[in-house]
Amino acid sequence: MTHAALSDQAGYRSPLPVREKDPTVPAAPAEPSLGVQGYQQVLEKMHGWVPVDWDSVFDGLDTIFGDEVSHHAVSALRPRKCCIAPDYEDPAELAQRFRAAITQLVHRGRRDEVERKHPDVIGLIERARALQSERLPADPRQALGFLRRLGEVTLELADRLEKAGSVNGLVETSGLIER
Repeated sequence: MTHAALSDQAGYRSPLPVREKDPTVPAAPAEPSLGVQGYQQVLEKMHGWVPVDWDSVFDGLDTIFGDEVSHHAVSALRPRKCCIAPDYEDPAELAQRFRAAITQLVHRGRRDEVERKHPDVIGLIERARALQSERLPADPRQALGFLRRLGEVTLELADRLEKAGSVNGLVETSGLIER
């Protein structure tokens, strides 16, 4: 069977072959892999997604670490000389900022399959995920310790993914870093 569907430049129609349906080949309609409800849930999550405000994440790091680390520098943090908790914003909001940053970094690392080229990232990602799932302690001193651990793993993950080429421009090294 042929159909005259195309015309050449001179205006002559040339027949196009049309393949007959083969009854031996099953032709089932495509089924969505997630189903209707699954896709609706994905859309709802996408509507609620807010990009990470990295300036506020680094401001939070400056707040909890004080002058121990530049807000764009990553290193082994120097021990604090005093144990008095600094005045910081709402600890729950600060923890949420760090958790959002960790989530984005972990997803970026997984998407780019960084752990294949850099196996040492696996431990860091596992540590970040474990910390991310912990609850914020009610005690102010324990909350500060928890926020410091969250902040430290955020910095380390950002630095490691930057070195691996998965993210760019998050971490700047400065003269304050101890290597």
